[in-house]
Amino acid sequence: MRKLRTLLCLLILAVTIPAAIRLKSALPPDTQPMIEKKYGGWSGVLRLWVCEGWPVGAGSAAGWVNRCVASFEKRHPGVYLQPEAVDVGALSAEGLLPPDLVLFPPGAVEAALFAPLAFDPPLRDGLPRDPRAAPVLLSGYMWAYNAGMIDRIPDSWRDADLPVAAPDDDPAHLWSAALLALCSSKYSEADGRATAAPQGEIELGLSREQPEATQTPAPSEGTRSCRLPDDFAPNDAWHAFINGAAAAMPVTPREVRRLEALSDQGKGPDWRLAASGDAAFTDQVLYIGAVDQQNADKLALCRAFIAHLLSDECQSRLHRVGAFAVTGADSGYPAGDSLRAMEQLLRQKPLIIPAPFDADWRQDASGIVRDFWRDDREPAVLLNLLARRTGR
Repeated sequence: MRKLRTLLCLLILAVTIPAAIRLKSALPPDTQPMIEKKYGGWSGVLRLWVCEGWPVGAGSAAGWVNRCVASFEKRHPGVYLQPEAVDVGALSAEGLLPPDLVLFPPGAVEAALFAPLAFDPPLRDGLPRDPRAAPVLLSGYMWAYNAGMIDRIPDSWRDADLPVAAPDDDPAHLWSAALLALCSSKYSEADGRATAAPQGEIELGLSREQPEATQTPAPSEGTRSCRLPDDFAPNDAWHAFINGAAAAMPVTPREVRRLEALSDQGKGPDWRLAASGDAAFTDQVLYIGAVDQQNADKLALCRAFIAHLLSDECQSRLHRVGAFAVTGADSGYPAGDSLRAMEQLLRQKPLIIPAPFDADWRQDASGIVRDFWRDDREPAVLLNLLARRTGR
């Protein structure tokens, strides 16, 4: 019986081995061509370096990036995006394997690293355009004021004799430039000013110029300038404001969300948001570029991902992280959200924004706006200098 089973097994092997050899010869020696045919091109991992440089309203843009990565991967089977958080130093470090894509703040990296975008980004008017990088999200600055101390932003802080708080400049924020823009309004005694708005809404105080204007208005005759108090100096603005020692302070979405959290706990002042000034300065912008490389299919996928970040699908999700769209898409904030009001400001005022590869913008801008409250020149004049320096 045992010999019979052995003989049967040998007969089966004799039949199957030749069949297996014939089947192997019919298969391609390399499966990669079949994968590429199935997925329509290159497949593998694209490395994305994320250097945020400044905090969005939620603290980090990572959640938004990851959601956009997931939806992109679904549209491109076999292609995977690998986001990696890095600091600014990594963008210029030697000896590191460069990524395929870089998300970065203004001036953090050199243009020579990147390939041309090869498409026209659908950016709204007023945003910087560069052939090698596109902005994908932005933020901005507004006033937060204590409604228990004042009912609106005054024409001039100096004339009103009210305390104002503002942080000192730091690597992530040029607060002095934001404050200059907020103080750049010209007014006359006959001007009617906007009234206070309920919390969560906005006192826009928009310029009478057309919203699509790109130049800040020149000072006119017979008008007065907004001025800060004579004893103004940057300080611990957050604690001064929430403790009632300051009537107002400039804020970004990050501070707005922190103020909301305090209000939810029954703490902090009765605050409102308001806008003033003839233009809006912001250094809170993130650009993206595709690193130049020889693989054309891989580079095409990098460009496709940049276009995906600029799609309505991704731009409409920016409310999840407290940032704003750079296209005509709505960022997704519900009615009554304080950040929806801030987005309106950034859409209706001329914008002053550093270009993606302007490595010297911060040093030059600091020279223009540093201690502007002690300068004899009009704030509007200094703002025009800042606008020209950033190419607006």
